[in-house]
Amino acid sequence: MADKTKALTWTELRVGVVVIASLVVLGFTILYIGGGGGSPLAPRYVVKALMGDVNGLKAGAPVRLGGVDVGTVTHVDFAGGGGGLVEVTMRLDRKVESRVTTESKATLGSLGLLGEKAVDIQSAATGAPVQDGGYLPAAGDDPVKGLLSDASDSTEHLKRILARMDSGEGTIGKAIRDEELYTRMVDVSLRLQGFMSKLESEKGPLGRLVNDGEMSQRMADSMRRISEVLARVESGEGALGTLTRDDELGRDLKSLAKNLEGVSGKLARGEGTAGRLLQDDQLARRIDSVTTRLDAVLARVESGEGTAGRLVQDPELYNNLNGALKELRQLVVDVRKDPQKYLKVKVSLF
Repeated sequence: MADKTKALTWTELRVGVVVIASLVVLGFTILYIGGGGGSPLAPRYVVKALMGDVNGLKAGAPVRLGGVDVGTVTHVDFAGGGGGLVEVTMRLDRKVESRVTTESKATLGSLGLLGEKAVDIQSAATGAPVQDGGYLPAAGDDPVKGLLSDASDSTEHLKRILARMDSGEGTIGKAIRDEELYTRMVDVSLRLQGFMSKLESEKGPLGRLVNDGEMSQRMADSMRRISEVLARVESGEGALGTLTRDDELGRDLKSLAKNLEGVSGKLARGEGTAGRLLQDDQLARRIDSVTTRLDAVLARVESGEGTAGRLVQDPELYNNLNGALKELRQLVVDVRKDPQKYLKVKVSLF
């Protein structure tokens, strides 16, 4: 009986030890989770932040520094003074005290898609460390809430656009509601499709340009030759190259252009014979009259009138004159050979 009582006592003792150990582990786990993932025995300090809107932040929410859990939110309540700000109290691990300075800033964050809130602290290498119980600069509003507000505004704007489109306003609305515009758009798309078909075909010039490798090669050769010509011009070869490179030739051409401009100006003002011919109607009429008379004289000559006309038109007269000229030429020759035969000089004294 004594052995049985002793065994039962030993069993109860073992059960008690296991229960106590489980309670210790449970308490350590609770302290670990409540301490933001750090050791429950690690030294901690308290910092505070004033925010305009915590958007559902509660005590126990994690505090992150650079994405790493470094503490927990211990208390969330309205700040004193009636300013409408919310005071957030946080307990942080002492090992991050040098990273949390007056240049750091606390903002509201989110733990995934469920929207559970957290506090994110921006690490800063400058500034004085925030002391135990001190205040940390914080953003006034929740950026996620502002993003949701912007998304809501965008959704409302999109709804108004869709409503206008559904009522037939604008180009897209007309395309949806206006049958005639829809038909035109279909016609344009069909024409565009036909154009693309012709472009893919090798019959047309564009199709040949796209599909004919030989033609493309010839165009590439032409472009290469043009590039060579331009290179020669830039290097000063040929007339164009000389024109682009020779400053003296450029000045001469400029002077020539200036002189031509002066001549054209004189012509326009009626200076000189050519200018008077262009501007003086009386001189032009005189020249026209002389031309008319000259045409009449030439017409009479062609018709055989007058001496000149008969000379041109009468072969017999031409032959007689030609014969007379020959005889006169022969007479001159004879006189030169024997002048005494034809010239007799008689000198008498009175």
